[in-house]
Amino acid sequence: MGKGKKGARVAQEIVQTIYEEGLKPGDRYLSEAEALVRHGVSRATFREALRFLEFQGVVRVRAGPGGGAIVQKPQWSNLTSTFALLLQFADAPLSSVMAARAMLEPSMAALAARNATPPMIERLRRDLDDAERRVADHARFIVAYRAFWAGVAEATGNALMAMLWPSLRALVDSGGFVPSEDYRRSLIGRMRDLLAALACQDESAASALVSQLDQEFATRLSELYPERVARTVAWIDIEPPA
Repeated sequence: MGKGKKGARVAQEIVQTIYEEGLKPGDRYLSEAEALVRHGVSRATFREALRFLEFQGVVRVRAGPGGGAIVQKPQWSNLTSTFALLLQFADAPLSSVMAARAMLEPSMAALAARNATPPMIERLRRDLDDAERRVADHARFIVAYRAFWAGVAEATGNALMAMLWPSLRALVDSGGFVPSEDYRRSLIGRMRDLLAALACQDESAASALVSQLDQEFATRLSELYPERVARTVAWIDIEPPA
């Protein structure tokens, strides 16, 4: 087995150990000396495995006394980064991501309407209120706007969709689109309609609202930013995972 493959295999063993031993974010993994014995590898291979896992968001490596590999929980932003790499080398344009969103998001919205709990609805309401208060300032608005949609994704109750939906949106955001304040205000109204549909578990209405938003968004971007929509997704445009 080559050195690179050996490091990847050790990375998989580390993840399995974290899972089987119930380690949580913030917990410290084995010391380097313990890990070398546990995994039966050289220091260089173990450190290579940690670098791989650090990029994947599984650990954070601290230097110095009390340091070592600290367990983290990978986020959807790690998925976005991987998607961007794959799409760039496939020469996939941003329009392909928009098409995928238009196909998938209405079904995910229907599932969110079916599974959203009262506490989740309240969380979405707070995020939407924050977005409306910040609507005049795009930089502040977009934080609350993204939190709202991440919450809708989580409301599906499906772990894959909870990561996939915000990842697709982040890929589109990598195009650098900045909607006008008037458009942001119109979005707030539609998002309130969606929240109402989720609150009363109206799957058809939730699906139709998201489908309409996606179609309108795609048309708007194609008309205003045709060059950006047609260009290949670029990893360098993706915000690095935290």
